[in-house]
Amino acid sequence: MPTPDLSALTSSFVERGPSIFEKNLLNWNLRGQGVQVRTNVNAPQAMTKLSAVGNPRPYTAADALTTGPKFTDRVLTAYQSKWDFDFDAEEFRNTYLANQDGAPFYEQSLNHISKAFLDEVLRNSLYLGVRNASGTTSAAIADGWGTSIAALITATTLSPVVTGAITDANGVDKFELMVTNAPTWMRERGFIIYCSYAKFDNFRKHYRTAYNFQFDKNAEGRYKMDNLNVEIRPVSWMGTSSRLIATLPDNLVFGTDAERVQVAASQRRNIIEVRLMMPIGTQIQDLEAILVNDQA
Repeated sequence: MPTPDLSALTSSFVERGPSIFEKNLLNWNLRGQGVQVRTNVNAPQAMTKLSAVGNPRPYTAADALTTGPKFTDRVLTAYQSKWDFDFDAEEFRNTYLANQDGAPFYEQSLNHISKAFLDEVLRNSLYLGVRNASGTTSAAIADGWGTSIAALITATTLSPVVTGAITDANGVDKFELMVTNAPTWMRERGFIIYCSYAKFDNFRKHYRTAYNFQFDKNAEGRYKMDNLNVEIRPVSWMGTSSRLIATLPDNLVFGTDAERVQVAASQRRNIIEVRLMMPIGTQIQDLEAILVNDQA
């Protein structure tokens, strides 16, 4: 049975301080980032799109039949994930943690590991995850948005905007190139450009050099591009990617059965056996409402 890692504890006799502080982790805030979160994905869900085939034309008495309504879909599938561990309070005997009352200590550990579970999903699953049912890492739970985008580009379903490398000397120009390549209806409705914090740094540094003042949030707390109905949104789940993703709110979809980590715990003698679970799935709802650049 794996035991808690106590190797970094001070070996000399000391007394524990007033509280245990937790390692800093990423916050789970997909809804606030404009991602559509579906919490009832207990089976694959088809996201059905209605479009029209045909066009208006000058009137003639003769029929000129066209297809009219057209239905297509993209399927969202959530795959179960897990994190198993045992909690044995006896492992802490003869350490300065031994004077911690057992139940609160277990609860604090469980709460932190649940947060770490979501942190792993954010960093490793949502963007560059590659589904592998036999895998042993969080990246193997499900295909991420970045993985799906790369496959769509390979299949020539998506044609990337050619921006080339994005640097401190051209960041503003490259982001604006994404805007000028967007269809008029997207520019009229307004959209988001998702990027990594590294690419956001390129934009703001070039902006400061080009205009001699810093790029700030607007009154609503958003990074809106000058004279454009476009928001730049840096997100942690893109890691250090050079990809730019221009899309409408709610077009990136995350699927689960509840937006929380499920806890299944049982006791075997004095040991608490714990399994944390959460279904994970990502999808892009409408491929006509997304533009990406040619950088991975």
